[in-house]
Amino acid sequence: MTHRREIRRKLTAGLTALGLSLALTPVQAVTTTYRDVDNSLWYAAPIAFCQQHGLMDGTGRAAFAPEEPMDRAVLAEALYRLAGSPLPQEEETGELAEGSEENPEAGPDDAPEEGPFSDVAADHPYAPAIRWAKETGIVSGYADGAFGPEDPITREQIAALLWNVQGRPEAEEAPFTDRAEISPWALPALDWAYDLGLLSGDLEGRALPQNDASRAEGAAILTNYAKKFHGLQPGWPLPAAQTVKPNPYDPEGFRLDERGYLSYVGTSPSYRGVDVSDHQKEIDWAKVAATGMDFAMIRAGYRGYTAGDIYKDAQFEANIQGALSNGMEVGVYFFSQALTPAEAEEEAYQVLEWIQGYPIAYPVVFDWEEQDKEGSRTRGADGNTVTACALAFCKVIQDAGYTPMTYGSPNKIYREKLLLDRLQDYPFWLAHYTIDTAPTSFRYSYQMWQYSSTGSVDGIQGNVDLDICLVYWPTWKTGGRPWWIGPV
Repeated sequence: MTHRREIRRKLTAGLTALGLSLALTPVQAVTTTYRDVDNSLWYAAPIAFCQQHGLMDGTGRAAFAPEEPMDRAVLAEALYRLAGSPLPQEEETGELAEGSEENPEAGPDDAPEEGPFSDVAADHPYAPAIRWAKETGIVSGYADGAFGPEDPITREQIAALLWNVQGRPEAEEAPFTDRAEISPWALPALDWAYDLGLLSGDLEGRALPQNDASRAEGAAILTNYAKKFHGLQPGWPLPAAQTVKPNPYDPEGFRLDERGYLSYVGTSPSYRGVDVSDHQKEIDWAKVAATGMDFAMIRAGYRGYTAGDIYKDAQFEANIQGALSNGMEVGVYFFSQALTPAEAEEEAYQVLEWIQGYPIAYPVVFDWEEQDKEGSRTRGADGNTVTACALAFCKVIQDAGYTPMTYGSPNKIYREKLLLDRLQDYPFWLAHYTIDTAPTSFRYSYQMWQYSSTGSVDGIQGNVDLDICLVYWPTWKTGGRPWWIGPV
C-alpha cells in the first residue's frame, strides 16, 4: 500500500506540473466550492465540471478529496447519472413487484429485496447504479460474487468500464512504453481510451495501468468522456435563452424633485423607496415614512466572501418591523456569494426562514456581487455560474409563494456576468447611478431602478440607496405570465 501511495503521489505531482497528460484542456473559469481543491492546479477544471453536471459528489459538505483513490461505486454512479439514472428493468416495463400495494400477493415471510452483489445491499446509496451497471453488462464483479464498492479502481479498470459502455470498439495500438504491464483484457480498452483522448500517458509515455486512479484523475477522465459521448460542456446547465424585452420607459417621463427623489409619469405606476442594511445603523422609520417613501428593500443577510458562511443582517429585525409599523411596504434582498445552485438554494431557504410571518409585498431579491479581492471565493466567477445560482435561488423563493427578483448593473449585464436571456421569468432590479440622475440608457426591461447610492432621507444617517419601482406588485403577473408580456 505504501508503494502504491508513493506511485500515486509521483503521478499526481507529474500531472500537476504537466497539466495535460489526461488530455484535458480547461475552457472556462474554474469555479468550485470544495475547499480542498486548489483552483490553480490541473484538476480544478474537471472537478468543477463534475460538480456542475452532478457526476461526482464531494466527500463532505465542502471537500472533494482529490488525492484520495476513486472507488468502484463512484465510477458506476457517474456512468449511471450520465445514462439518465434509468429505472430498474421491472419498473421500466411496468411489472409490479410482489407485495406492492397494487399486487399484495406476497406475504410477510417473503425475503426482502436483494442487493445486486453479495457486498452491495439493496439500501446501499449506490445500489441502483451498481444494479444498472450489472444488468447492462458494464460490470460483472469478482469471482466470489462481490463487487467491492469501496475498492480503489485502477486506470486500466476505468478504461475497460468506459470501453464496455461504448460496445468495445476497436482502436489502433497506443504507444504506451509499459504495454507489458497492461492486463491482456485491458489492452484494447486502453488503446481505445488513448485514441479518443480520454486519457494518455505520463511524461515517460507510461499508461501506469495498475495504479489506483485518484478522484482527481477520475474526474478528468469522466469529463473527457462526458464531452465526447454526451455532448456536455463546461458550465452549469441552463434553460434555453429567451428574447430579452427592451427598456419600455419614456426618458421624458422621469421627474426629479428638489430632494433628489425620482418619479415617473407615464403608463407605468411609480413608487419611491430605499434599500438599507446594517450599514445605515439604527433608522428612525417614522421619519422615513414621513418623507413619502412608499417601500423599503431590506437586507435579510449575506454570505461571507472568503469562508462562505451565512450571516443574518444585524439590523434586519429592527428594519423590517420599523418599516412595516410605519405603513411602508417591504421587500428583502440577500447579498449572495454562492458558487453553486445548491449554495443559492441554501441562501433562499435561510431567507424564507427569516421572513416567515412578515407580510412581504415586494420581491425577495438575489443580489450577487463579485468581490474582486484577494481571497475572495467569487473572484473570476463567470456568468454561467451566477445565472445558475440566480435560477436556483429564484425557484425556491417562487415555490414558497413570493416574488423572486434578480439584481445587477448595466456593466454586469453587458459583460454577461448575469445572463438576462435565461432569467426572463423573473423581474429585474437595475442598479445604475447616472450623472445628475439622468434617465438610464439601459437597453433592457427592468421593474425597479436603484438610481442613487448617495441619497439623503430624513431618519437615516449618512448616504442611502434610492429606488424607484415601476410595477404594482399585486398585479405584476397576468394569467401567470410576466406582467410585461401582457394578456394572452
